[in-house]
Amino acid sequence: MSAKPAGKGEQNPAVRAWVRILAVQKVALAAIRDDLEAEMTLPRFDLLSNLVREDGQTLASLSRSMLVTAGNITGLVDRAARDGLVERRADPNDRRAWRVHLTPKGQLAFQRAERRHAARVSKLFSALSANELASLVRVLDKVRLTLRGPELSAVRGPRGEARRTPERGARRARARSEEDP
Repeated sequence: MSAKPAGKGEQNPAVRAWVRILAVQKVALAAIRDDLEAEMTLPRFDLLSNLVREDGQTLASLSRSMLVTAGNITGLVDRAARDGLVERRADPNDRRAWRVHLTPKGQLAFQRAERRHAARVSKLFSALSANELASLVRVLDKVRLTLRGPELSAVRGPRGEARRTPERGARRARARSEEDP
C-alpha cells in the first residue's frame, strides 16, 4: 500500500502523516525536556540511558547508538565525567580505546530522571487506550522496517556524508571477507 501523489488542492496522505509525526514529536520533546532539564539535559539522559542498557561502551558505539557525531559525544562524556556520572576506563583488549561506565552517582541520577521521564511520556499518551497504543507501536514499527529497506540504505548525514546503515555495514563486511584469502 503506497501513498499516491496528491492531486491539485489535496495534500499527499504520506506528507500529511509526516507533518503530524513532526508536530507531535516537537511538542512531546519540549514537554519531556521541560520535565528533565531541572535535573539534566536530554542528551545527558540519552547518554545515561544508553549506558544503563549496555555499560562500558566505546565512544564510537555511543556515537552510533545516539546518532550524534564523535565530537558531540566526546564533549557530552567529558561533562558527565566532570560531574561524576560516568567514568572512562581503558579498554583491556585495546590500549587505544576507552570505555565509558556509569558511576553509582550516574545510576542514581538516571533512575530519578527515568521516573520523571516515564511519568511524562505516560501523560503524553494518556488519551490513547491500551489497544490504540499497541496499534500505534505496530504501525510505527512497520514504518521503521520500511526505512531499513535497500532503497534507503544510502542515508546521508547532516553534512552530506554517507552514514553507515546495517545493510551497508553488512555489504562492507561481505566485501572484506571476499578480499581475504
